[in-house]
Amino acid sequence: MPHFARLALLLGCSLLFACSDSGDSHNTPVTPPEPNEPPRPALELTFSEAPIALDGINAEFAADVPYGDKARNVLDIYLPRDCDDPTPLVIYIHGGGFTGGDKSSAHERFGDDIRAFLQNCVAYASINYTLLEVPEAGGDMSAAAAQGGVLTSMNDSARALQFMRYYFESLNLDVDNVALYGGSAGAGTALWLGTHDDMADPDAEDAVLRESTRVKAVGALATQSTYDLVDWEAILLPVIEPFEAILGGTDIITVAQAIGTENYLLTFLGVASVAEVDTQDNIDYRANVDMLELMDSGDAPIYVHNYETSPDDLLNLFLHHGLHAIAVYDRAVEVGLEAVGYSEQPGYLLEDPSGEGHVSFLMRHIR
Repeated sequence: MPHFARLALLLGCSLLFACSDSGDSHNTPVTPPEPNEPPRPALELTFSEAPIALDGINAEFAADVPYGDKARNVLDIYLPRDCDDPTPLVIYIHGGGFTGGDKSSAHERFGDDIRAFLQNCVAYASINYTLLEVPEAGGDMSAAAAQGGVLTSMNDSARALQFMRYYFESLNLDVDNVALYGGSAGAGTALWLGTHDDMADPDAEDAVLRESTRVKAVGALATQSTYDLVDWEAILLPVIEPFEAILGGTDIITVAQAIGTENYLLTFLGVASVAEVDTQDNIDYRANVDMLELMDSGDAPIYVHNYETSPDDLLNLFLHHGLHAIAVYDRAVEVGLEAVGYSEQPGYLLEDPSGEGHVSFLMRHIR
């Protein structure tokens, strides 16, 4: 395959699936309800057979629990039942580039994780969220921009977290001990929630939105490092630079225009034209989804692991390159945040001496 065609496929797929130091401490205990707060309504759950074998674990499963008004505002949850005290919670966020994927991937791929958490009296939820619709070439970009960009999807995940905190009594949850993890887009969303200031709105009419979005730990598997896609040039320069002359530059906007993936870039960033990317509004938007710059020493500890990708799989080589994991890990070290990091990418290896896996990492921060 000619070099330009290979890079076009690689970068095109990556854009199709891409998924300030605040001092805000995510380790500060979540404020419990006031003693005089009116009783919260009970959450009615319909339990059904779990989609995985529970191997004798005493737990109940509820599917498609609505956490908001949108079509994809639903979650599945496993609740352990042989536990004397309220249980910590782990939330799984699926991947799919914010244009696809489903919460069922937790049951299909992470059954061992689920059983390990349940055996240790940790509840487990898997969530869906609103997906973006990208217009074909020549499509209406104003309508695409009106979707609100990647924040639309990620804010749904924040609400799912707040929803489960709001109904902590019905779910028997320990609201102070919650962890998140996910793959690809779900990993990036978990990183965003783990590095973002608390989004609780104490004045919100919707009581769910008054709940905290702080968490105790984050696991990012096959992640991207930031959703300010403009910054991908610096992070992935070793992958892009050999083709600079062909593309006319190495910046992501130029690359997107050269290979015909401009519409996804704009939809992802919530704008209708390239000219809007450099407006102050979009600079602010991109800062709000830049997990690397949001990160500070008070944030949730991070586990990051990007796996070896085959040179024949150009999508994974770019989208899940070890350089993303290294960028996250290096930034955590820079700001003084606890992190365990792995990259299996040849030439860009990173291996934590502990050998710790993501289940153990999340567990020790919430148990």
